[in-house]
Amino acid sequence: MSGLTLTDRAWLAFARNIERPTLALLGSQRALDRVFRLTARMTTGTPRGTQTHRDADGSLWLTPPGVAPDAPLLFYIHGGGFTIGAPETHAGLAAHLAAAAGLRAVLPRYRLAPAHPFPAAPQDVIAAWTRLYGQGAAPVAICGDSAGGCLALLLAMHIRDNGLPAADALALIAPIADLSGDIAARIEAAPSEHLIPARWARRIRRCYLPGIDPARADVSPLLGDLRGLPRTLVQAAEGEALAEDARRLIAAMDDATLELHPGLQHVWHLHAGRSPAADAALADLGRFLKEARA
Repeated sequence: MSGLTLTDRAWLAFARNIERPTLALLGSQRALDRVFRLTARMTTGTPRGTQTHRDADGSLWLTPPGVAPDAPLLFYIHGGGFTIGAPETHAGLAAHLAAAAGLRAVLPRYRLAPAHPFPAAPQDVIAAWTRLYGQGAAPVAICGDSAGGCLALLLAMHIRDNGLPAADALALIAPIADLSGDIAARIEAAPSEHLIPARWARRIRRCYLPGIDPARADVSPLLGDLRGLPRTLVQAAEGEALAEDARRLIAAMDDATLELHPGLQHVWHLHAGRSPAADAALADLGRFLKEARA
């Protein structure tokens, strides 16, 4: 952690001492979702001057300052373990990434478990992308974090398998790629998992996959065919539980690069605009998206 600023150390302490115990102890996913939406308002923000609007299907559109109102689209899928979160909780992250890439961003709203278990989330994400494609506005980049990274991979596989126009690039932040096996054991064995408790991971799988085989390829993309997908950059915290998913993804894909960042918590990018480490990582992702389009 020697390279972290005092601000980033404070966010790490917040993850360890506030967020992780809350995820472990608060048993209601609905209550967790309310807490997450509240804290998101206090811990991140969009760049000053970002233009926002919501469309009829609930998607959130963001145009950062300096980006043309008709710029190509970045399709950002929020994380939250398939059970919490919303476009609004990830607006700061997505807007900063879009600004770095010179793109507009659209964040689809998808249904959450346990009220809406699998396959509601991937169905909603695919439907949102399909609407854009039908309007002649297929996104040039597909991005997502954690559960959103899983959904981004499933969307990219759907696009490939149906012969639809592929995005130029995928940008994934600590994606969940394999929901099979003993998830809790993988978390407990992680050298430095600062945010996700094993108890919450068990709860997620019960809520999201009731009676469903987690080894299905349409649930766990790592267990499917990951060849022929767009150029991909994956970022994760070194030592977090999902770093191993990231390593396995890179090995299974044709054109993918992994960046592991030491001493940070899962999806530290959520503190965009208020964390030097988050801003630096998103700047790297933005450069990657620009280069992929060149």
